[in-house]
Parts: sequence; structure tokens; C-alpha cells
Amino acid sequence: MRQPRISLPHITAEPLHVLINRNGVAESAHDVDIALCDGEGQVILGMGSYEADIFPRSAMKPLQAIALMEYLNQADALPDLSSAEVALICASHNGELQHSESVVNLLKKFEISPDALICGAHWSLEQSSLIEQVRRLDVPNKTHNNCSGKHAGMLILAKLMTGTTDKYAEITHVAQQRILGVLEAMTGADLWSNTKAIDGCGAPVYRAPLGNWARAFALFAQGGQQSADRDAACQRLRESIAAHPFMIAGQNRACTAVNSAYAEAITVKVGAEGVYSAAFHELHLGLMLKVRDGHKRAAEVALGAVIRALGYDVPEDVRPYFQPDIYNWAGAKVGDITLGNLAL
Repeated sequence: MRQPRISLPHITAEPLHVLINRNGVAESAHDVDIALCDGEGQVILGMGSYEADIFPRSAMKPLQAIALMEYLNQADALPDLSSAEVALICASHNGELQHSESVVNLLKKFEISPDALICGAHWSLEQSSLIEQVRRLDVPNKTHNNCSGKHAGMLILAKLMTGTTDKYAEITHVAQQRILGVLEAMTGADLWSNTKAIDGCGAPVYRAPLGNWARAFALFAQGGQQSADRDAACQRLRESIAAHPFMIAGQNRACTAVNSAYAEAITVKVGAEGVYSAAFHELHLGLMLKVRDGHKRAAEVALGAVIRALGYDVPEDVRPYFQPDIYNWAGAKVGDITLGNLAL
């Protein structure tokens, strides 16, 4: 039986403080709101404004992908997705060659042109791939966008449901409404009545309390009563991300390292503006955290803090994200990033 490193439940109005230290002195600090819940929404670990409304941004991608997985499971005579492609539709990837080519091939299975993507184009997020693209291309294309896998999944769902991909990302489209239905059932929140917005990639993004998003990921971890189809969809997503962690992000990314290290025990997903989600499958718990100032470095350290608090060890290849040191340009260590108020 895994033993937590802190006494649970642990609930405090004080957010987690992540300290940026130079020569042993705190130079900057980030405050992080944390909600770790079970499938009934009971808070197991709550720090700060753990019921504050947030946009989860890309941290909700595994939940959005459930709609397509369920549709494919219920239909006959449709092309099957490989486990790598299933991971890809949950990704915020680097736009490396394997990612962009996989998006093209996935869309080709369903006779959809990459031109149908509305996510916009940007250069690779990974330096060596970016340099190669700049040398080879005049401009990036939409398959390089970090959200192109998610949009490929939405395009497929739209075509299967309507026969066309027109306006597939509009919030009133039947494919988006199906996704919304999954999100509302998982979170237990009325997302339609809350503030709605458009994500950086052009798809809808919804707002709800941290605790509701955490509950959704507890259900993703099969921590509650759901239909057999939904449990099967969640299980397939979990297994696919664990089997192909590179597809979820890419080189030099925390999502890839963490999903690789913990495999089917923990599924994690980053979101913009300092958000992270996690499903703890062995414990049937879900996590959503938000850095108040939106900084990713604090989100990764906070994610590591929760994982350690629950009794998991930190493998060496994950340590640079969870317990990072700070180096100058000459490669000398000049500081570190630590926790200010959670003894682990």
C-alpha cells in the first residue's frame, strides 16, 4: 500500500508557495491553487483557492478526446486509430516531424485534408526541430501547431457525425456539443452557463472550479460510476498515452517525461497559463492545479509536489522538472526552485 508523505486530507486556504532561489535566498515566488479530489468531488488535498473558477486550457484535452473514443467504439466499419494516434489527439506537441506527419496520416484515414484545420500555424516548439523547419520551409503549416492533434480528432468527430467538417470548431456544432456533454457529465458543472471562451487554437474552452475539473480526472481514473463505454474510452486513452508519451508532447517536455516515468499509474497533461491536470489511476483520484501568475515552471514543480505528497518517488529523468536547479549560461549552478510551505 502506497503511503502518502503528508497527512490526508490536507486542506488549507494558503496556496502552495513555489520559491525561485538564488544562492539560497528567495528571489521570486509563485502561488499555486491545488485541488485533488475523488470521483464524488471530495477534496483530498486542497491548497489556496481550490474552488476558484479557471479555464483549464489544454489540460482538459484527454477529457475532450473521450467523445471521439466513445463514438468510434459505438460505430461499425470505421477506420481504427492506433494507440499513437489516440495519444496524439490529447497532445500539446512540439510540432516535430513525427507529430506533424502523424496528423497528416490520421486525417488521411478519414479523407480529411490538413487544410481543414483552423488551429493556425506556428514553428516547432522544440529548438532543433524549429531550426530544421526554418531551413527547409518558407512558413510553418497548421500540422505544426501544438493543438493539431486535438483538432484532427475534432475534425474526425465532426465528419462522422455530419458528413462534413464545416465549422467543426464552433461551439454550437454538434461535435462540440457532444464534447461539451462529456465535460459537463465528468465535471458535474453547468459549463454552458459559465463564462465560455476561445482557446489559442480556436477551439472552445470552458470555465469551472478547480475541484470540478479534479473530479473529472478522478472519474477519468475510474474513481466513480460511469457507463461501460465511458470507462472503456478512458482506459484506452490512459493506455495510449502511457504507451506513446512522446506523442503527447515531444522532446524536452515534462508531459513526455512524466507520462513515460509513471506509465499507466499516472496520466498528466499541461495547460497554458500555469495549469496541470493529472489522473492517479491506482488511487482513483484527480488533480487540477493553477499557478496564479500563469508561469509553467511553478506548475511543473507543483505537480511534482502533489505526486511526491501521494507517496510516489521521483525518477531521475523527471527530477529536472519537479526539483529543478537553476544554471547560468556558463553551466554553473546558481540557484534552485523549492517548495515554501509543503514539507515532503
